[in-house]
Amino acid sequence: MNKFFKILEIIWLVAALASAVIAVYFLIIKDNEGALYFVFVFIIASIMYLLRKHQRKNQEKVFEHNSKLK
Repeated sequence: MNKFFKILEIIWLVAALASAVIAVYFLIIKDNEGALYFVFVFIIASIMYLLRKHQRKNQEKVFEHNSKLK
């Protein structure tokens, strides 16, 4: 399960980075509406990345605690 959380975390990180690059591109070509859309996607993907990272770390702590009890 930890591998699954790590993969989701990486997917959200890639989505955040890609949307940031696309937003900068749209700003360069002076398409502010398109850039605004990708800025929102960047914000959502960044929040999801941070949530997944937090969730994975908590899951690792629970797994370590359970393995010590056995």
